[in-house]
Amino acid sequence: MSEIDQIIQITLTRQSTPVEVASFQIPGILATFTNFSERTRTYTDLNAVGVDFSTTDPVFKIARQLFGQSTVGAVPPSVVVGRRQVNTVNGSVTVQNSTPYTVTINGTTYSFTSDGTATAIEIIAGLDTAVGTSPVGVTFTDNLDGTFTVGPTVAGTPWSLRASSNITLVNAAPTESYADAELAMNQDNSTWYELTLDTHNQPDVIAVSAVIAAQRKIMGTSSQDPAVITTGETDIAAVLSSQNAGRIFGIYLPTADTEYPEAAWAGAQLPYTPGSNDWDFKRAAQGTTVSKLDDTARANLRTKNMNMYTRVGGLNIFQDGNMFDGTPIDQVIVEDYLYARLQEGIYFRLVNSLKIPLTLAA
Repeated sequence: MSEIDQIIQITLTRQSTPVEVASFQIPGILATFTNFSERTRTYTDLNAVGVDFSTTDPVFKIARQLFGQSTVGAVPPSVVVGRRQVNTVNGSVTVQNSTPYTVTINGTTYSFTSDGTATAIEIIAGLDTAVGTSPVGVTFTDNLDGTFTVGPTVAGTPWSLRASSNITLVNAAPTESYADAELAMNQDNSTWYELTLDTHNQPDVIAVSAVIAAQRKIMGTSSQDPAVITTGETDIAAVLSSQNAGRIFGIYLPTADTEYPEAAWAGAQLPYTPGSNDWDFKRAAQGTTVSKLDDTARANLRTKNMNMYTRVGGLNIFQDGNMFDGTPIDQVIVEDYLYARLQEGIYFRLVNSLKIPLTLAA
């Protein structure tokens, strides 16, 4: 038996799915929007994200967390943003006199300027005329009540819609699930490794976690549900812990839905070479509000393998660095990394600081 065989035990199966080595530093975002028509788009910095998304958009908020941790860690080389299909968007306008209104459909902008006695019905009628039948495969409908509806002529067809700030767009309920959207995203571009959703809705998170588990990738989520810090058995942490979800990590934070702390943590830690860092006791540079937890809440979180962001010894830090099955996040990443290296036929040596027993299997 070689020296390396005495340190690490490796079991490979034909069903195991390798992960591209380069992808371990690249996070992904899956969100519901119509800002671009491609299934995925890759960004190398936050400014590029800001061209396509407003600062109040969940995609921008998540990307800002991913790209914004340079003072406490490294920066991901890129972020892959995936689109969940939306088939209907409802629109309304803020009525202003002598003001331009624009909608951009599939990259083409259509404009109408209101007169000195503007009404919503007049503005939307003007936009309807400006759009006409120009957008191939997309229908603009004036509802004749001061609102409008836009969507692809054939449901499921890729399309895009954006509007000026004086137009409010509201997505109708998508018919594509987050799980199906994740599969389509991964098929279009599989170079990402860790995923953040724009939602913390429990059924959606659980459904996507099952898909992630089959792809040898990981996912982060968070929750501000007060039940998470209790002994309750139906909250997201309790359910995922009971399922031994070993490829998803969670964070409790009272401001989780607006701050996406999972993205801040991932943004600071993913860029490191697997095996060179530990996710426990790490800080966030920006955008994450510390939780004030008593000993009972901490104990309940640890029982459910739910991480936390708290102040310890004068520092705000993430604890405890585990997946929902109790496995350290960095250990899972190392296992995937070593497996990918082996799949490439590259022989490697383990550094002295790596002393964890590993079993790699599907």
